[in-house]
Amino acid sequence: MEPGQEDDPNSGGPQGGPPGAHVRKLSLYESLADSLKDEIRGQRVPTGAVLLEGPLAELFGTSRAPVRQALRILADEGLISRFDGRGFVVGPSGTAPIRANLAEILVDLAAQQEERPSFAWQTIYEEVESQVVYRSFFGRLRVNELELARHYGVGRTVARDVMLRLETLGLIEKDDASRWSIVPLDNRRLSDLYEVREHLEPLALGGALERLSDAEIGAMLDRHLEALAQYPNVTAATMYDLELDLHVRCVQRSPNQELVKILQRTHCVLTLSKHTVGIRVAMPDHEPFMGEHISAFRTMLRRDREGLQLVMRSHIHGSLAKVMERAETVRHGPPPARLSYFT
Repeated sequence: MEPGQEDDPNSGGPQGGPPGAHVRKLSLYESLADSLKDEIRGQRVPTGAVLLEGPLAELFGTSRAPVRQALRILADEGLISRFDGRGFVVGPSGTAPIRANLAEILVDLAAQQEERPSFAWQTIYEEVESQVVYRSFFGRLRVNELELARHYGVGRTVARDVMLRLETLGLIEKDDASRWSIVPLDNRRLSDLYEVREHLEPLALGGALERLSDAEIGAMLDRHLEALAQYPNVTAATMYDLELDLHVRCVQRSPNQELVKILQRTHCVLTLSKHTVGIRVAMPDHEPFMGEHISAFRTMLRRDREGLQLVMRSHIHGSLAKVMERAETVRHGPPPARLSYFT
């Protein structure tokens, strides 16, 4: 499967299984987070050990981005905390840092990561996607494929796979001269994307309803109910994963794959919140999408196709103002730093 095909944008790309597969494979950062949790809970990593992005990325043979996201998950769950120094310390706030040779402690874990089936483009994708999404709020920029490869020390093929994935999600596009550029996420484009979603996503979900079992829908509903009960003590990664349940995993089950392909180009609006909420935009006191998703799943369990389409149109229509507000907040923040592969 090519990087541009239908797939959960956060499932680790082509490893994520065929469209509509109920069990998805973990993304790289989720795999790292789960592995580090096991090491910490099993006390193989001692309390007080200092975790730094750079050394961990080198140890696991990846870029810093998936390590950064994995550490953020561990911090949100209280397994590690900030201290008066760089990185995180294992343990709650106030834990005294100690000297620990992580390369020695985590040698078996590093070997497991090396054996994990992976595509080279995955190791840099999350970081590049984050940089592209951030810049999309500030206008159109060229993305130089060769400079991207040089910046991350990867081959041209790896860089091209990353570009193809970004293109599939509607984040970048090629001009007539085959030059890549960021597609700006201005208010006009956001409005157009939501108009497409409002008309087509309810149709796709209506068709998908016959292919979704009660067990699958129930599992998604339970995940939402659990997250809603814990809010705001949920991670940005969890919130993004909940968005994928309804707007990607369910939609992909539609028998009309032409609709699915068209809707893929609207997925850039999902990545917007993924890379901004809790990072560049404060977590809201109340996040309505979880309750609206819950309403959609309950309507699906009743097998009410018309009711589902009405719920979805209302949900998507009402989300536009919130997304525009978040985009405006980012635009009024600090401009992105210069990187060699953007011109």
